[in-house]
Amino acid sequence: MKKIIIVALFTALNGCSADETTKFSDNGETITSPASATLTADDKNKPKETIVKSPDSINLKNKNGSFEQSKYTIQFNKQKFTTKSRVLKANQSVYNLDINSFGMIKGSLVVVSTIEPKELQPDFDIKKLADDTYQLTAKSAELDLYYWYTKLSGDPRYSAVELEIDYSPKNELKTY
Repeated sequence: MKKIIIVALFTALNGCSADETTKFSDNGETITSPASATLTADDKNKPKETIVKSPDSINLKNKNGSFEQSKYTIQFNKQKFTTKSRVLKANQSVYNLDINSFGMIKGSLVVVSTIEPKELQPDFDIKKLADDTYQLTAKSAELDLYYWYTKLSGDPRYSAVELEIDYSPKNELKTY
């Protein structure tokens, strides 16, 4: 009995080293082979693959707190996002693929222009943030902010356009 315990202890402590692989055959024999026999020199030099979820497998949280599967990959603010729709509205959840974080569309755009964008007053409340910098807040929650982002980005009067996104974590604690 002592011999069995000692052999079991010795086997458990030694195990397989990094240089060998142990396989068991159907007839109970133990076959030991070098682990490097299965890897070529090229395999050892290859970088390890990183598994990234495809945009179709990312679930986005909607206003009701339930999750919806994202369908679209779009680019704005010089970053890639996944969304459930190509129409971006205020309080819509998006997933930033570049920083791997969820964000919430705030419902406003920030533009840099030498002239005040007064022609946009029917759709936006305009607030001057700094010299040549204006915040355009959508008057309607149903306004397609991605449409306006692409339209203003293509306009030579605006040197920069950004869609505002809130990345702050949502506090689940209730205050009384």
